[in-house]
Amino acid sequence: MVEAFEIDSEAKMIASKSKIVEVDTNKVLVFVVHDTKTVYLWRGKNADIFKKLMGTRVAAKLSHTYPDYRIRPISEGNEPAAFKRILGTKVK
Repeated sequence: MVEAFEIDSEAKMIASKSKIVEVDTNKVLVFVVHDTKTVYLWRGKNADIFKKLMGTRVAAKLSHTYPDYRIRPISEGNEPAAFKRILGTKVK
């Protein structure tokens, strides 16, 4: 199961309204992948620095909620294959 969220400039996690999440170069996104116990923090190239900072804070908070999950920060253009596979996965 995958949960996807957009991070806004107030460090709030906005749940994805779509079943398939599309990355956007202006956004910071968080994907919680329960099957692999991984939290991906994806930062778009054109996302403002403040949103990127807020994404880091959110990931830190999630590490308290999911202490046995790995946090994997990812910059746009440097996505690992495992991350690319989840982009086509339906989200909760």
